[in-house]
Amino acid sequence: MKKRLMVFTASALLLGFNSASAAPGCPTMGGFGGRGQGCGVTMMEERLGLNEKQSVKIDELQSNHFRKVSVERRKLATLERELQEESLKANPDGKKVEQLSEKVGKQHAALARLGSAHVAEISAILTPEQRDSMRTMMDDLPLRGNRGIRPR
Repeated sequence: MKKRLMVFTASALLLGFNSASAAPGCPTMGGFGGRGQGCGVTMMEERLGLNEKQSVKIDELQSNHFRKVSVERRKLATLERELQEESLKANPDGKKVEQLSEKVGKQHAALARLGSAHVAEISAILTPEQRDSMRTMMDDLPLRGNRGIRPR
C-alpha cells in the first residue's frame, strides 16, 4: 500500500509539473495546434490550401475551442495543485490522494474529449484531400509529455 501511494505521489508530481507548461498562450514558434486564439490557422491555410470560407470557420472553431479548453485546463491545474499539496503532507491521506487522482484522470479525459470533438469539427469542413493533409500534419506533431518521441 505504501509503495502504491509513493507511485501515485510521484506520478501526480510529474503531472503537476507537466500541466504548468499547458498554460494558455501562443508558443514562440507558432504552428498548427499551437495554443491560443487563432494560433496555427495561417499555417493550416497554407498547408491545407483552405479557401476563405474554411479559414473563417476554422478561426471561429479555434476561438470557441480555446475558450472551452482554458476553463477545463484551469480546473485540471487546481486539482493537480490539490493533489500535490496532499501528497507533500507529512502524513498524506491515502483516500484523498486516491480521490484526487481519480478526478485528475477524469479531467484529462474531459480535455481529450474536447480535443477530439474539435478535430472532428474541423475535419467536417475539409475536403477529403485536406483531411489527408491534416492527418499528415498531425502525425508530424510531437506528442506532449514525451519529448516528441512517437511510437512507430
